[in-house]
Amino acid sequence: MHLAHDRSACVSSKPNILLITDDQHRFDFFGHTGLAGSLQTPAMDRLAKQGTVLSQTFSNCPVCMPTRFSWYHGLYASQAAYGLVRNNHDWPMLPSMPQALQQNGYHTAVIGKVHAHGGLNFIDLRDEQDKLLARGFDQAIEVCGKSLASWRDCHWTQHLQKRGLLNAYRRDITRRNPQLGGKERYEPSCLNAEDYIDGFIGNQALDWLNVYDCDKPFFLHVSFCAPHFPLDPPMPYFGRHQPDDMPRPIGVDDPQRIRQFQEHRAKHADMITLVDDQIARLLDWLDQHGLASNTVVIFGSDHGDMIGDLGLDHKGWAYDPSCRTPIIIRWPGHVPAGEQRDGMVEAVDLPCTLLEMAGCNGPIDRWLPQTPGRSFLPYITGQKSDHRDWAYAECELQGRDLAQDAPMDSQSWRMCCERDWKYVLHAHDREQFFDRQADPHEQHNLAADPTHAQRISRMRRQLIQSMSFCVAPNTMPQAPRRPIRETAKTGHEDD
Repeated sequence: MHLAHDRSACVSSKPNILLITDDQHRFDFFGHTGLAGSLQTPAMDRLAKQGTVLSQTFSNCPVCMPTRFSWYHGLYASQAAYGLVRNNHDWPMLPSMPQALQQNGYHTAVIGKVHAHGGLNFIDLRDEQDKLLARGFDQAIEVCGKSLASWRDCHWTQHLQKRGLLNAYRRDITRRNPQLGGKERYEPSCLNAEDYIDGFIGNQALDWLNVYDCDKPFFLHVSFCAPHFPLDPPMPYFGRHQPDDMPRPIGVDDPQRIRQFQEHRAKHADMITLVDDQIARLLDWLDQHGLASNTVVIFGSDHGDMIGDLGLDHKGWAYDPSCRTPIIIRWPGHVPAGEQRDGMVEAVDLPCTLLEMAGCNGPIDRWLPQTPGRSFLPYITGQKSDHRDWAYAECELQGRDLAQDAPMDSQSWRMCCERDWKYVLHAHDREQFFDRQADPHEQHNLAADPTHAQRISRMRRQLIQSMSFCVAPNTMPQAPRRPIRETAKTGHEDD
């Protein structure tokens, strides 16, 4: 690419699309919700003020790999490969949203976390880049995530190595990882904000924008890693939020556990603040270069985090804090500003919406075969009064909770969620049923209440029918696996 001096050349009949995502960010942890204590998110709130918030968006599988697969391919994880629902299976090579954008005149790029490969299925993500490009990206700067970087390589670890920081980082992250003999610690990262993974992603995104030559409209996915654990915000973000200023976890009475979860929430908020600052830089760049009016900006997250609610932590649960995620859309002149839509939305709807925004003609399954997704553009622009009657989600995190005596709070489940009711079918036919209006925190399971038997039966049928209708498309051949890095005769990498 060449440096584009005249940014007016970037304005075309098709909008640029900037998709910004973070990792493990639940629906209510924003300044504009008023539900996250002292957390302030001015950049995210700016998007909400200038765009439309979808308040009832559900991850179709509230774990990293499956949802990201849904974003790109418009399919449920169970349509692709059984192991993908468990977060440990490489994505199959299927028609994708970036491929469709390429075919419709877009230059496509991704910077940050993609998570298309199981954690044990690669040594260096740069060696897997051909597969990512085959999914429809013209350029990719992929990172492997903070924990995997303790023994895997990517563009970010290469950056740390050049800066002489890689060994120190790997020592630091290993001692925080219980799976590697460490333990969770509420301490700042050994890296500064510039070298921290999300600072690196933000810098790479701005570098990409600064040299993009504007010959085509762009689709750029900037994928941040925070606030996903480990909770290691760098200075000066560490300590921005105090535990006492965080909301208490729902359904927890033990003072020691309350304190632990509030500490967790404070560091979670610190990391969201870091992401918010990176988003501000991207939005400011669009303003400064005259591209804000012709760029769709969408912010979302792959899944949420219980952060102590109901005594649970992290992802993979059927409760709202785990599977309900934010989506904010700004498109000046097309999407209303300062509005909120409360209809049901699924992660698989996102790629369908982006393709409609980009003017991809024809039925959606021309581009994304067998997708259960549908564009929410008519809904947010007021052409339709509602979007979905209900949302579907599924999970089987690492195959847990399959035993007959597993607790009801299992991570093996299928869910049907309406605006007022949520039905969850767990392993061995155990069920949960919640009144979402009377019991928004999902503390009272009504599955055994005979007054709801008819409604439960109806939602059970909906759930089973939706699962039977999820036909998997034929898998395309995998892209050739060819290392993209050159190795000198000495055996050392040519960086």
